[in-house]
Amino acid sequence: MSRQARIQPVIDADDLNETVTGWLVIDETVPENEVVVSEHTSKKEAVQAAEALEQRED
Repeated sequence: MSRQARIQPVIDADDLNETVTGWLVIDETVPENEVVVSEHTSKKEAVQAAEALEQRED
């Protein structure tokens, strides 16, 4: 089965200001059972981790 991953920002909201404080990689291979597999400080790292997850074969 091929894996499907997405990245999602971690947002810190303070009144009207929103700041991205990190990035999550979410395994959405089984949509009704999404799992956060890692957290990263940069979007680039998160994209690389998501790509690696999608390439992984279990």
